[in-house]
Amino acid sequence: MSDFISLSPSGLAKDFDIENFGEKPIVSVEEKKDSISINYIFPGFTVGDNEQQVGDEAMPFKEVGISGAGFVSVSGRPLLPSLGRFVQIPPGCDYKVSTKKNRPVKIDDLLVTPAQENATDQADESGEFEFDRQAYQRDALYPKNIVEVGEEQNLDGYKVLPIHVCPLQYNAAKRQLVGYSNIEVTIELTQKEEDDAELNEFGFGDPESNLEGFGNLVLNPNRRIVERIPIARVPSGFVLKPRGPEFLIIYDDGLKDAALRLARWKNRKGLQTDTVPISTVGNTVAKIKSYIRKQRGFLLSRLRYVLLFGDVNSIRAEEVGGNTTDHYYFTKNDPSGSNDCLLPWVSGGRIPVSSLSDADSVVTQIIDFERNPPADPDYYLRMTFAAFFQDDYPQDGRADRAYMKTMESIRSHMVSQGFSVERVYVSSNPNPQKYKDGSNVPAAVKAAIMDGGDATNLLLSDTSEGQLVIGHRDHGGDSGWSHPSYTTGHLPSIVGHMPSIFYSINCLTGRFDNTTSDSFAEDLLERRGGAPSLIAATEVSGTWRNDSLIKALFDALWPGVIPTFPGSTASYAIKNHRLGDVLNYGKSYLLVAHGVNSGVKAHFEIYHVVGDPTLQLYTERPRTLVIKAEILRKKLYLRLNTLPKGTVLTVIHRGRVVKRSALGSTRMNLPVSELLLSTARPSTLRDYIEVCVSAPGFRYTRTRVKL
Repeated sequence: MSDFISLSPSGLAKDFDIENFGEKPIVSVEEKKDSISINYIFPGFTVGDNEQQVGDEAMPFKEVGISGAGFVSVSGRPLLPSLGRFVQIPPGCDYKVSTKKNRPVKIDDLLVTPAQENATDQADESGEFEFDRQAYQRDALYPKNIVEVGEEQNLDGYKVLPIHVCPLQYNAAKRQLVGYSNIEVTIELTQKEEDDAELNEFGFGDPESNLEGFGNLVLNPNRRIVERIPIARVPSGFVLKPRGPEFLIIYDDGLKDAALRLARWKNRKGLQTDTVPISTVGNTVAKIKSYIRKQRGFLLSRLRYVLLFGDVNSIRAEEVGGNTTDHYYFTKNDPSGSNDCLLPWVSGGRIPVSSLSDADSVVTQIIDFERNPPADPDYYLRMTFAAFFQDDYPQDGRADRAYMKTMESIRSHMVSQGFSVERVYVSSNPNPQKYKDGSNVPAAVKAAIMDGGDATNLLLSDTSEGQLVIGHRDHGGDSGWSHPSYTTGHLPSIVGHMPSIFYSINCLTGRFDNTTSDSFAEDLLERRGGAPSLIAATEVSGTWRNDSLIKALFDALWPGVIPTFPGSTASYAIKNHRLGDVLNYGKSYLLVAHGVNSGVKAHFEIYHVVGDPTLQLYTERPRTLVIKAEILRKKLYLRLNTLPKGTVLTVIHRGRVVKRSALGSTRMNLPVSELLLSTARPSTLRDYIEVCVSAPGFRYTRTRVKL
């Protein structure tokens, strides 16, 4: 059990009940013309027993935590809570940050547990307990600063500062915690000299800009702050019109037919898509980066998604610190230091195939998933969570890793949203008692733990049936999951053809640099009834960061897994529901949950969308759009039964897109003369136009209209 220790906060409402509210922070933001003030109230923190054997000594460590917070986490040093979030600042502004804090509360005789940053999810890795004796002998406060401000970033269109507030500092030599209940951070703003490059990057304050996607991670997510951008800087008569494709496919020349087929489909769906062969780009890391960054960087570029269509032999991947990665193809620049964590400014992915037949198989799965989603209504309520209760020597009934507790915390939220989430759990201890944080394992979870062989068979059965999402937390390797065991050797036993989206959050299951054999992710991608696309790691990954990542992947589409703060952060799903954006959201959360460090940088580099980054996911049973279209008096008249947010109209004549438009009304009419190819000649053959409509959460719909 954990005990609550109050920090005696001020500024709370008279009827505020600390015991019922707990230790969850209270955050408020006040925006003024020349400043942003953030007030943090920390009611208290929890302390739980975490005794560990260090050499020959049993040490009575205490685990310190705050609900909704991340951690200051350096291997072997005291693990302390830290509340990180992004703060939006106006483009075109310089800033200066200052802090205030109240008088401290001191708590004596606490031996704070050390961070276990080096623990990984590599197959059957247990690892040694990390304890930095020298750090625990220092007579100084750690961390040195209670507020850390990172470098400004482009977060899905927001200009943001990552700000971490650590209300607890620790003097390890004295075993004394120093806590602050009230902390104020003020960001003073001053207008820069003209910086058109920055204004271009953030859209010149375009009123059509949709800054909602990553708002759950931003303390001030509303758009009012963007309205401060000095529009007067835009040259007189300048038309703010986006240019270029939204989706770029760079393909291996030998896979041209499959790449063009995928592009044709995406264009039909209203996603403006272009293709280019790698022979045109140039098959070096530098040339690929240069090409993508140039396309993304020109004035008012539409580009937001990039797909590398080919394996590493045909489209080179980068090697960074021993990691194979495509991450920096999708960032604005390269890192300048070992801890430089760069968020992507496009969403990227790779289809790592070498043969045209495999490429066709993958493209068919993607198109089928988007054009003909499963008709079974129960499919959209089904999920499967697989996890391991790891209790190594000495087996004391308490988990050594947070795998199962992590999946249970996500499962509780998903069940509250109406989903049926099957547990596929296994344990190294037949009598599990406590999770890693010391809380009790519920009876229902104990009852769900099964034999390894039964768990594998259930995973095969669930995959064959088709699940909206299948998630996994445990160890992994190239060939698949360790516990429960689910590997490339099992996948041929999948008998159904229903798709499942996999969040394979472990080590190495997404590896695509081994050209002699397929990894688990590659096999799933190419197999009918596998995954039309998925998220997985190419290299060895860290346990702590994986737990945070998988929470964020679910929060991206079903907000509420990650805590929000009333009056500041919002709770809504990312726009468009595309898989590449889901991964970018997860990477962004790592920055606020763990701060800037080499482990987070490595996670940015090793996690990829194996497949199509624009794959549109379903969060519920897709609804139906009904189109009525007819030509009267040389005009095309359209009527829709409803107008969901993000509805896009595409008109096709003789196989080519002649009109693409975001719809603002359920009714519209267009001159037929504008919907014909300029080269079209009168024909005695039957001629027609295709009217296609798509929207997030709705089935793709099309109709033909005779000319």
